[in-house]
Amino acid sequence: MSSQRLILPINKCRLTASWKTDAYYNRFGFIHYGVDLISTTGAVDGNRTVYASGEGVVLERGYDNVVGNMLAVLYLDAYNRVTGRIEDVVLRYFHLGSMNVSKWQKVTKDTVLGIYGATGSLKVSPHLHIESDTDIAYPLYSPTVYSSNLLKGRKLGANDKTMQNTLEWLHCKTSPPDWQSYSTAQNSFVNTKDWKTEYIN
Repeated sequence: MSSQRLILPINKCRLTASWKTDAYYNRFGFIHYGVDLISTTGAVDGNRTVYASGEGVVLERGYDNVVGNMLAVLYLDAYNRVTGRIEDVVLRYFHLGSMNVSKWQKVTKDTVLGIYGATGSLKVSPHLHIESDTDIAYPLYSPTVYSSNLLKGRKLGANDKTMQNTLEWLHCKTSPPDWQSYSTAQNSFVNTKDWKTEYIN
């Protein structure tokens, strides 16, 4: 079966919070069902660019009062490095400052999805929260929220049974023209296994 290896959505990427860390739960009071990424090249908008991770299609686009501007993009036949399986997966992108794509638009790794920001009610610093879900029939069901205007959260039955650590799907493409790099903040919100660059290659 043919497959695609999804790549990082930020070319010069730093992980600031991992999937489901105890430290995150202890600090903020809720489970972190995704990973948080920022750019290492600066804070100006031109360096906050978020790209699609491969060939896919935008299933949903809108504003959620909790997580802000969000996109749900379906990627078919994606390779998961941990399970070794090839599956269809939806990646959900939260806190976008702006969005550059429309619903049902086809995307490639060179498509600019938007700029990451700090939108929503969570009072976060600018970053991209991204989560993965193999339940492609319900791309707006996210256990990250309890109740909001767009996402169908835990209140309506969303759970993490079909979700996995997003880093399992993402690869660091160090070759041209992307020249990607990956690093971590190495704080208490980052799992130590995620510190290793080879984990994402």
